[in-house]
Amino acid sequence: MNSDALGVVMSTTAKKKNQVNVLTTDQARDLFDQTVKASLGIDSAQFITNFQNGDYEDRDDCDIMSLLMLLPFTGYSAKYAKQSFTSK
Repeated sequence: MNSDALGVVMSTTAKKKNQVNVLTTDQARDLFDQTVKASLGIDSAQFITNFQNGDYEDRDDCDIMSLLMLLPFTGYSAKYAKQSFTSK
């Protein structure tokens, strides 16, 4: 994850020491969208569509892997996203 994307996550989550902010699903998806845009310059829907189409299968890219690991926090799993995101 590039430093801009990491900054988005850190500035959103680290407001006070020892404080945990629980995000709603909508807030988590908004944060994911911001992080995808900061990392790749596309929105999260396009990122997931690209993932579904296999566009990232042969890439050894830390940004892509970091974004895929964030998917469960948005209410989507990588498996779910791969199967059903475009049908929504």
